[in-house]
Amino acid sequence: MKGVPGLIIAAALAIAGGICNWLYIARQADRYERESFVKVNVDQIRAGEKFKRQDFDKVDIPKNNLGNLEKIAIRWQDLSTIENQVAVKDFVRDQLVLQDDLRTPPAEPLNRKLGPNERIIFLPVDPRSFNPQHVNPGDIISFRIPTSLGGRPTPAAVGSEDTTPLEEIIGPFRILALGNRKGTIETSRIIGHRSGSENDIAVSVEIRGAELEPKAKRILDIVSMTNFKGVQVLLHPASDGK
Repeated sequence: MKGVPGLIIAAALAIAGGICNWLYIARQADRYERESFVKVNVDQIRAGEKFKRQDFDKVDIPKNNLGNLEKIAIRWQDLSTIENQVAVKDFVRDQLVLQDDLRTPPAEPLNRKLGPNERIIFLPVDPRSFNPQHVNPGDIISFRIPTSLGGRPTPAAVGSEDTTPLEEIIGPFRILALGNRKGTIETSRIIGHRSGSENDIAVSVEIRGAELEPKAKRILDIVSMTNFKGVQVLLHPASDGK
């Protein structure tokens, strides 16, 4: 009977040792355990393209190096939830796909795009001489006004000494919106935005004291006289908008 307590103690120590050993192994395993996330496996995915299964691959990251990644990145096990979604931005190879990458940012109000001395004016444009499909917010434009529409005398015949100009060009102006479109046509298609008429242009102008700058006054005078009939839109080079 004297040996029974010893056996009990020995068994208890063995159990305790086993538990400690199991905890140690569990901690070591956790150190090297991996969490799998979705990464891009092609050179590029362009905004507007649909995600395909073959566009992605798995990347394993040790759990002790995750930080907050598991809260913001798409897990590999959830890959099926993003298949066939439309990319709202461009992606490049080896880029992790984040949850925020799948959300379209809200449209910024127009007045947030103005400087302290800028204002917005809205101008109707004659659709017979303007194709909004080739123009985007951020582009720089001017307006060509034929002399006959600008309220000035009609020029004399060729060869006359009369030097009255044949036209007037007013600008430049920066476009902020075309109708209700505040971004590119591609972005509108991505978010499923239905664009209405884009022949109303919102442009930024400067204000000087309590008055608009001269070119803004002049173009508003033209609108009041002609409603933009016969006026042409001149699109500037892309470098002018930088």
